[in-house]
Amino acid sequence: MTAPALHPARTTPLHASLAFLAFLAAALAVTIALPPSAAHAATTRTVNQCNGVDGTPAGATTTLTCTVTVVNTIRGSFRGSTTTLKRTCRLGPCPGGNGTFTTRSTRLVTRVNQCNASANDAAPPLVTCRVVITNNISAGTLRSRPVSAATVNQCVGTGTGGGKYGATGPLLCSPYPATTTGATVTQCNGSVTGGGSTARCTVASASRISPAIPVRVNQCNGTGNKGGTLLTCSTSITTRITARVTASSAGTTPGQQIAQPPTGGVAAGQGAGAGSSRLPLLAVGAVLLGSGSVLLLGRQVRRAG
Repeated sequence: MTAPALHPARTTPLHASLAFLAFLAAALAVTIALPPSAAHAATTRTVNQCNGVDGTPAGATTTLTCTVTVVNTIRGSFRGSTTTLKRTCRLGPCPGGNGTFTTRSTRLVTRVNQCNASANDAAPPLVTCRVVITNNISAGTLRSRPVSAATVNQCVGTGTGGGKYGATGPLLCSPYPATTTGATVTQCNGSVTGGGSTARCTVASASRISPAIPVRVNQCNGTGNKGGTLLTCSTSITTRITARVTASSAGTTPGQQIAQPPTGGVAAGQGAGAGSSRLPLLAVGAVLLGSGSVLLLGRQVRRAG
């Protein structure tokens, strides 16, 4: 007997639709399952100012004073930040201009880089840099807890020129020693190594961070190394877990903020972050949708065979 010819199962429009639906469900599940760092990358930004300032055509650096103030907010599905920059450089203005600049964004600020590799062209008597960050996170936000103490790496290889800060010697650093790798705050390392230079660098002891807004500060590293400089740098990070957003309070959720960076301001982010508290439900829905589509597709294929 001649064996019957084998014919592949016919592909019908229903089969094609089901296959496409299964593909979409699987893609959605994979996207939702991305690690938090990948999800956050699209909703965060970095602030940079007063880095690499080493004089201008008007003359050497005599004064460098720079401040970054950030307020990050997560309230339900809302994500946003307000950043205020203040800077004064002499002789000649800082890059981006001297003055005060405020930026609002629908992206959270998670990195601040300030006053690094600066004021090394002469012996500026004063370099003063400050970072103040406030994180407001509504209860129930994914990864809002635990809130833990900020770690510090500062004043390593600094103040080796023999200067004195009052009667304390070349350094007045708190905490000290502080050599944590991958720290929340890295500042005042390899700085004021010239003769007669001193450093006063502090991280507020009450500084706290949440995994929901993993901020990092890098400032005053490799700065003021010509001699005779007083380097003063400070960082403060406050994290508050605010009231949970409920149906009754949803109407008071802040509206979308439009980024309007002034001249010399910070490049603003685009687009609001999705409500991270809904991710588990979306993930379950995607998995169920994908599983149901695959089972239905298999059943149709068996019937066609």
